[in-house]
Amino acid sequence: MIVVSDSTPLIHLAKAGYMKLLFSLYKQVLITGEVYREAIEEGIILEKEDAVIIQKYIGNGINVKNPVSSSERLVEKYRIHKGEVDSIQLANEIGAQLILMNERDGRNAAKKEGFKVKGSIGVVFDALKAGLINEKEALEVLNKF
Repeated sequence: MIVVSDSTPLIHLAKAGYMKLLFSLYKQVLITGEVYREAIEEGIILEKEDAVIIQKYIGNGINVKNPVSSSERLVEKYRIHKGEVDSIQLANEIGAQLILMNERDGRNAAKKEGFKVKGSIGVVFDALKAGLINEKEALEVLNKF
């Protein structure tokens, strides 16, 4: 399954030390340049360890791809952050089956655009259902968010 991820699920999983869950659950994870900037470039400037962890997966599980078309229509329609609208636009262009996003307004916009959306907790729940982690590990991950 190809998924597009926004910043926060990546940051949460990196902080928890469970980035591997993404690659066990999903065939390919794509992020936009804006998400790269938010999660990695800004994180490195702020000396966030999670940014360094996420950066290690670029080209090795996570690929950066920008939408071809402008996302301005979505910005105007939903009044949400550029990272979220770029993720929705990219998902639309590549036919992604799922968007990983935590922010409520972004999730609502993605759903209105016809996408299935999961947040950090949904990823952990799916990993638990798939037997990739046990209940104790799931609680440990959630406590690190």
